[in-house]
Amino acid sequence: MTVVQPLPEVLESLPHHGLRRGALPGPMAPRGALPTGQPALDEALRTDGWPRGALVHLDAPAGAGATTLALGSMAAAQAAGGVVAYLDPGHSLDPATASRLGVSLEWLLVVRPADAAEAVELAAWLARDGRIDAMVLDLAGAGAARGLDRLARLLVRSGGVTLLLTGAAGREAAGVRVRLRRRGWLAVGRDLVGQRVEASVDRHRWALAGGRAEIDLYFAEGRRTDPLLRAAATPAPVVGRVEERPALRVVGA
Repeated sequence: MTVVQPLPEVLESLPHHGLRRGALPGPMAPRGALPTGQPALDEALRTDGWPRGALVHLDAPAGAGATTLALGSMAAAQAAGGVVAYLDPGHSLDPATASRLGVSLEWLLVVRPADAAEAVELAAWLARDGRIDAMVLDLAGAGAARGLDRLARLLVRSGGVTLLLTGAAGREAAGVRVRLRRRGWLAVGRDLVGQRVEASVDRHRWALAGGRAEIDLYFAEGRRTDPLLRAAATPAPVVGRVEERPALRVVGA
């Protein structure tokens, strides 16, 4: 993980995968989209993921999963061969959480601007440079931000994707707006391991808006529940009784 403020030298060291905008290999090729990390959301967007060139506003109250979804999208973009960045003026990014959610820290460019204004300016610089496939612009609690309209125009030209984490700011500038609302908690036994969230596509410049998806967003520590669920499917006999195994369930929000 690299924490920088002047960026040109660091960008030169980033891996080049021979990817052209809109011509990525594998499943991203048909529509030039980056995977969200959530297949149901990819389908709801009707573009097989975040469309290239989009400023995406993740509209969610605190604790509703916007950061978890954004980190999952960064991991999915990396897995597809993309170069990703996280702009973090509030120093809110937890590397351990990002790693547990699948992000390769070795190839994550982390930029920590002084304030929201500088964060937007650096995001525009990265968009204009064109070597970053996807970035998170985390302005939650960072103050007022200007210049998002310009950033949106630069993204359309460069073909990158920016996920915007903030409050009301950016709603009008964003070409895609996804609203997240918690519908329940995910539990294994007595432990909460994540949350079930309804994602609504309220705006989409490149496709028909209105799609909805229920997605499961796991906490960093609760991400790997598959072994527990497989055990629940095949209870083990224990001397005259069946041993109870924990299973995933949804509890009230």
